[in-house]
Amino acid sequence: MNSLQTSGVNKLLLLSTLLLICFGIAVVYTASTPHALKMGLSPEFYLKAHIWKVLGALAIMFVVSKVDYSIWMKGSRIVFVVGAVLTIAAIVAGGSVKGANRWIWGIQPSEILKLGLISWICAKLSAAGTEIKTLKCSIIQPAVPFAISAILLALQPNFSMLLLFAGITLAVLFVAGARFKYIGISLAACIPVGLIVLLIKSHTSKRLMAFFNPAENQNSAYQGEHALEALGNGGIFGTGFGMGMQKLGYLPEAHKDVIYAVIGEEFGFIGTFIVLLLFGVLFYQGFEIARNSSTRFGKYMAVALTISLFLNFMIHVCVSTGLFPTTGQPLPFLSFGGTNLIFSALFIGILLNISKPGTGKKMYEPYMNSADKMNNRSYGEFESSRSGL
Repeated sequence: MNSLQTSGVNKLLLLSTLLLICFGIAVVYTASTPHALKMGLSPEFYLKAHIWKVLGALAIMFVVSKVDYSIWMKGSRIVFVVGAVLTIAAIVAGGSVKGANRWIWGIQPSEILKLGLISWICAKLSAAGTEIKTLKCSIIQPAVPFAISAILLALQPNFSMLLLFAGITLAVLFVAGARFKYIGISLAACIPVGLIVLLIKSHTSKRLMAFFNPAENQNSAYQGEHALEALGNGGIFGTGFGMGMQKLGYLPEAHKDVIYAVIGEEFGFIGTFIVLLLFGVLFYQGFEIARNSSTRFGKYMAVALTISLFLNFMIHVCVSTGLFPTTGQPLPFLSFGGTNLIFSALFIGILLNISKPGTGKKMYEPYMNSADKMNNRSYGEFESSRSGL
């Protein structure tokens, strides 16, 4: 795998991403055509809009891959504050869609908030050095941005995104070496509170009831049942491109929240397996980039960004296959939608930059071992000097 990185960016990561994006264009077209006609629009309406978003996402991925990833350490708080302010604006003035206030000015600011949370926590943990096992570094400092994010997401409400934020935070704390005792105590305190909030909110409680007892909650279980029917219709080879039936009014907005079911119906097990394989390559390369990073911040960022994409993928697929209650998480690179597509591409751009030799060299990080605190050199410089001995 190292040979894929020595000559520049990680090529397998780039290739798997581009293949998913290209396949996504075709899937969005076939999944969105019935909805477009129902709305009185041209059959290609959503396809054209999606292509423009794809071009913007690719441009952002290219630019970000050229910018040294240390910029995300320096600007972590700024990104978080911008995301928080826009999320508050969405709650106050964004307007409700399906019982949630998640959008304002055509964007979903929780994606900006997610990038801010990731970069802030990774910056704090990379700067902890030998203090990583302390209560302050293991829990208190990461808890500040996470608690702010959790409150804002609960107010929207957007519990699937909150679950994603929690998974990212736990993964980075684990990789950074935070003390398990403090993490366990925090989880024991937060899980009951989270369950209570889920049950209080009417639309989430209905979805939970529909998941556990679909026979008595037909309206809330409608999408999940038809997603499973679409996957069953596909069989091994699928019904054929454009020949799926469940998208014809049975799956609400099939080009967004349940596009995996459309893939399963029209491309069958073969199509879903190829999608899973491409995502598997993407995730593996993300973790390889983390393992090969010369800085702690690069390692933590690569893990967090990869986990973010993985959880987004897992929630969507599990909802489409009936393993999770219905929720509105798009499938990265495949679902129609601008904000998630752009930020997924941005995450890939950061990963590509981390995979480049020579990036992050000027970043200062305290040493993990007190014996290594010498000459005020950066972690990257110290690792380079050790490898050259």
